[in-house]
Amino acid sequence: MKGSRGEWIILAAVFAVIAVVSVMVGNRDAEGDREARPNPSSYNARGSGSLGLYLWLQALGIRVRRWEQPFQELCLCQDATVLLVIGPRVVPIEEGELTSLEEWVRQGGVLVLADTTVGAPVPGVWAGAPVLTFGLRPRPGASPSGSVWPTFPSRYIDGVGTIQPQGRVRFHRQSPEGWAPLFADAAGDWLAVRRLGRGTIIAVSDPGLFSNARLEVAGHARLILNVVQSHAGKGMILVDEFHHGHGYQGAFSRYLRGTAVPWVLIQAALTFLAFLVARGTRFGAPVPPREAARASSLEYVSALGDLYQRAGARGLAVETLAGSVRRNLAASLGVRHGEEVTRLATSAASRLGVREGLARACLAPGKGATASDEGLLRFARAVHRMEARLRPRPGSATIGRRDDVGVRQPGRRQDQG
Repeated sequence: MKGSRGEWIILAAVFAVIAVVSVMVGNRDAEGDREARPNPSSYNARGSGSLGLYLWLQALGIRVRRWEQPFQELCLCQDATVLLVIGPRVVPIEEGELTSLEEWVRQGGVLVLADTTVGAPVPGVWAGAPVLTFGLRPRPGASPSGSVWPTFPSRYIDGVGTIQPQGRVRFHRQSPEGWAPLFADAAGDWLAVRRLGRGTIIAVSDPGLFSNARLEVAGHARLILNVVQSHAGKGMILVDEFHHGHGYQGAFSRYLRGTAVPWVLIQAALTFLAFLVARGTRFGAPVPPREAARASSLEYVSALGDLYQRAGARGLAVETLAGSVRRNLAASLGVRHGEEVTRLATSAASRLGVREGLARACLAPGKGATASDEGLLRFARAVHRMEARLRPRPGSATIGRRDDVGVRQPGRRQDQG
């Protein structure tokens, strides 16, 4: 298969793009530690994810489940006792969900809310920090200088010597009554607890404490284990995944997003685009359209004869053949076109060796030539024999050549009527 130089260049560029994208996809796992943004989902096995916490709780025999529905549907899980909500989130928590979440806590649920969102809600634009609903205001501050020790006795900190937060957000209590700071420094609270109705809210300002990369640091693992064991009992631990974007798509779509299928589709789209460009771009001179083959002389004669036969125009055919013979004979003899038939026939017999009777019959056909198709065919054969005698033979001299307009040049073959 042949192609122009431009087409080969485009094809090579497409293969180069595919190779580069394939290398990028192949190196994604090797670059797992360099995430573009934190993703605390329990499906994420990288540094910022919480898959390690999820699998660890399962290994300890604790019933744990991913929750991929809005918080209004928490009433559907009757045996849920603890809900882990770890930010940052892809899908914001709406006002209606916060109302349902508060009602769920008041009825006895335990909410572990680890979040760094700062700012009040703007209706229709920004959902704001969810901890504002429960009486805490998050504010950014200075980076921590190191480990943070407990500041208030609680069963949640049994065996927890220190924690090592890395964020800059602290909580400030808008309603001091009810909130107990378990870990704090001069800039604010890192972890605070509050009773709400029959339930409990545990607010954490650094979600990274429970990430895969930092779960084993200091007392982070012991802290979350104390919280879970204090309230789980025979109930279920729910891990919020709806607000990480997993509730909007089915299992198959989520599976595809974690594979190289999206990159393959991008490569296919680039290849198709290059194909369209290659097919729609001209790299050389325009190719003229192919002309249909013209009919041969034999086909023309056959079609003309068929038309004469259908029209019943035998007289017109005879006149055409006789006129052709008259012109050719006059040209061969070098006489005028309007010469009398008798003189033409006599001159043809004396100078060209043609029988005078044949010449007279061809120049002045009788009624028998137009009476029937057989008569017309006999006349056409006689004209053919006559013109065959008029054709010059190789090496013979041409008689009476004239260059008058409309006069046939002897030696050229003229199509038969």
